[in-house]
Amino acid sequence: MSFKKIKTAMTDFLLLIFKNDEADEGREEGKVKIRDIPSRHNYEVKGFHLRMQGVLAFIVAALTLYTFGRFCLSLLWGGILAIICWPVASRLMRRWPSSHGRSAVAAACVVGVVLIFVVPMILLVSVLTDEAGKGIAWVKDIIQNGLPEPVWVERLPWGAAAAHGWWQQNLASPEELRNLFGHLKFDQLMKPAASLGHSFVSILVIMGFALLIQFFFLRSGDEVAVRCERLGVRLFGVRARMVCYYIVSAVRGTMAGLVLVGLGEGALISVAYFVAGAPQPVLLGVFTALASMIPIVGSVALLVCCLLIAVKGSMISAICVAVYGSFILFMGDHFVRPVLIGGSVRLPFVWVLMGILGGLETWGIKGLFIGPVLTAVAYFIWSVASGGGLAKKSKSELLAD
Repeated sequence: MSFKKIKTAMTDFLLLIFKNDEADEGREEGKVKIRDIPSRHNYEVKGFHLRMQGVLAFIVAALTLYTFGRFCLSLLWGGILAIICWPVASRLMRRWPSSHGRSAVAAACVVGVVLIFVVPMILLVSVLTDEAGKGIAWVKDIIQNGLPEPVWVERLPWGAAAAHGWWQQNLASPEELRNLFGHLKFDQLMKPAASLGHSFVSILVIMGFALLIQFFFLRSGDEVAVRCERLGVRLFGVRARMVCYYIVSAVRGTMAGLVLVGLGEGALISVAYFVAGAPQPVLLGVFTALASMIPIVGSVALLVCCLLIAVKGSMISAICVAVYGSFILFMGDHFVRPVLIGGSVRLPFVWVLMGILGGLETWGIKGLFIGPVLTAVAYFIWSVASGGGLAKKSKSELLAD
């Protein structure tokens, strides 16, 4: 094949990529149309051409994401933050629809995210680093010298002698504790705390770009939403609209019903940790908050923290914290969480639990959102495929499923 024929074929292929079968918006704006370009052929988009266009688009998208590297996390978190803030931003932008107004609203949302999440996270990291070191030092001291028996063991109304003997034999004896925890390598446990500063700087860089991306997403939110919906419809048909709705609802539902409720429960229970004199109360509070984002796991974290309070402090304080914490968890899980989730996608409990746990294990902290999103889309496909198809169901019926 001659060079001239190869050049002609490549020119024809590139012209086909920019051909649009539908009414193009560019026609109203006076842009150049495919028929305005001189050519020796009558270009018709055929199956082969469509497939080649799809392959080219996939290769370009894959190479672009590969080029972004770790900044793909910034793109992901920027999109997540924009989806979460969009309901508030859209209401404010309707009141100030000008270009400067939209920019001001987007900037205000970014500042709000910084004040609510970023600043407290920076303050917590310094405290957590110090408390993690103290906690590991406390465990090392216990292994070396044994765990002293609390005063309340001898004051038990029944079984005090048996409890005293068991404690002295198993927990107060350094030898027994070494057998239980001697395999732990505390130098390796301290490495994450030592490298926390370096990784935290990397996280701040990623978060800074995510906030910048969030700003541009919010400022052009209407256009971005329309283009994403149009692209989805062109690629997957009308069902793409419902998939987009499920994705957005899953992200907002995860943030409102899991993250915010978990952080609120952890903050309220942390107050009880400080009052009760718990060891490393900030560390225990963060542990409780993270665990409370996952259904049921918050109660397990509260139980562990209450046992630590009982070991190092007073049994009465531990009981009071357990009662107070259980009340907070009950109110948050049964009353606050359903209200915040509102009209978002309600998945069966097993789907939610598997999506969160599997997402965290597979994707890390970002799996807290990726897991529920994938689960919501999978549940949507299941409800459509097993319920007679989308054509026989309205949007409200799909959500009711």
